[in-house]
Amino acid sequence: MKKLTKFGIITMSVFVLNLVSQSVVQADETNSEPANVSVTPGITNSTDAENTSLGDNRVAPDPTSDTSLKSGEEGANASSPKTEEISTNSEATTGGKEDSTSPSGTLTDSVPGASWEPDGSNIIDEGGYVNVEGLPAHFSEDGKSVVYNYTVSFKGMHSSDRGQTVRDIRIRIPEISGAKADFTLIGTRDANGNPVDVNVPMKELSYNEYAESTDGEAIVPTAEELAAGKKPSVVNMKGYDDYNGSVLDNYNEFYNDRVSTYAVSSKTFRSTALRVSVTVPLEEAKKIKYLPIDVRFAWKCSQEGGIGSYEEGCQSLEEYHQIQPYYQDNNGKLTYGALANPSLVDDTYVQNDHLIRSVSNPTTYITPNNGDWKTIPHDVNINPETFFNYVKIFNLKYNPAVKYYASEFEDMADQDVSTLHYGDVVVDYVIKGTNQSIKETYKDTPLTTIYGSDGNLVTYNAAENADERPSSITVDGQKYNLVGVSSTSAPETGQLKEGTTHVIYEYEKEVDPKPTPDPKP
Repeated sequence: MKKLTKFGIITMSVFVLNLVSQSVVQADETNSEPANVSVTPGITNSTDAENTSLGDNRVAPDPTSDTSLKSGEEGANASSPKTEEISTNSEATTGGKEDSTSPSGTLTDSVPGASWEPDGSNIIDEGGYVNVEGLPAHFSEDGKSVVYNYTVSFKGMHSSDRGQTVRDIRIRIPEISGAKADFTLIGTRDANGNPVDVNVPMKELSYNEYAESTDGEAIVPTAEELAAGKKPSVVNMKGYDDYNGSVLDNYNEFYNDRVSTYAVSSKTFRSTALRVSVTVPLEEAKKIKYLPIDVRFAWKCSQEGGIGSYEEGCQSLEEYHQIQPYYQDNNGKLTYGALANPSLVDDTYVQNDHLIRSVSNPTTYITPNNGDWKTIPHDVNINPETFFNYVKIFNLKYNPAVKYYASEFEDMADQDVSTLHYGDVVVDYVIKGTNQSIKETYKDTPLTTIYGSDGNLVTYNAAENADERPSSITVDGQKYNLVGVSSTSAPETGQLKEGTTHVIYEYEKEVDPKPTPDPKP
């Protein structure tokens, strides 16, 4: 049982029971808060500028702000009710009355059993907690596979008394035949909490390897630990998914589909970042347009560090239906939806190559992308009736002696897609001012991904040699000379774009020289 509980494998039976019975386990700070959550005003901003991504305390960014939805469209998820603005409490800071026993707030009868309404000054909003940013996909070096890429950044929720934390994430990836996931640590912290950019491949541990380990291999190392030779790791959760115990014997009876799941944890409560790369065989990649992944926190614990479990006295967040990555379908079975079936992800989910709504449980809200792993924005377009509001669910405002570094605008989960775009370059040769071709089309760049493995757009050059850009062409004995590039042509050199880039050279007929008259005798 120790091996089972170390990763909380027993949670599977709890999850199934919760969804099938449509009941939600209540295990909050006071055991009195209902599971149906709503967003309430009154949080305060952190004085740590680096970790505060929305300084004006609004759920959705201002239309003039540089922070945008994954799609770049403020109106994404327009079907969700508009989120409310939060009032700023100017007296709340990250320091102050942690040892105070007198509750702050106002007297009220609005809360059963309470004689006062907390003002929320003990809630310190440091921005979001999870962000997935889809990056361009590209062909593998041998051209036989497609590599889909993502940046995953996360930081754990914590408290001033170090008595409550939300820690370790689960990364869920569609289970595709022949696919392989690789992980690279790209951002960690030093001993003082400062961000450090790195580029270190992460070792993949099996479930059994982690279950038997004692050195905390699944915890992301600090910069100093990396310098000392410690390797970062992720845990492949397939070991407990395939465990032939009573908990999972009837998996297929309850679930319609599967995903591949990986676990990662960090010591720091500041943001950490990974690069996730999923290599999919080309024949499988042809079946999909977008490849989604899902990342969310897994455990609420009373101590810091490591992968959480029931054995440690932690509580699985998936006991709350709002944060479950799956949902119940019309047949009563649990499903990951389009997360497990990426061929279902179409343009209704995506704008500008990024998700605008969840591909699985619709109560997962999308975090805007900002291109910076060091700060994580709040979720946007929140429906307070379905949003996983950690602060409200666990009644954090009613314990004013403790400061909680938490947000009412972060559901501790996010998703995004990576997209493969194809492009090629062709060159045509025409008589100036017409569409009349005088030479067969030249294929300068065969159909390929427009992004390289470095994430940058591939460049082309259609003027490198005489095969591409002949100075003259002779047709049926008539010579035509190059004039230049057509006004309707793409540039001779540039970056690949999706679709066909069309370069057109124009030629003029060479004028026959006038005959030289014979001199008179």
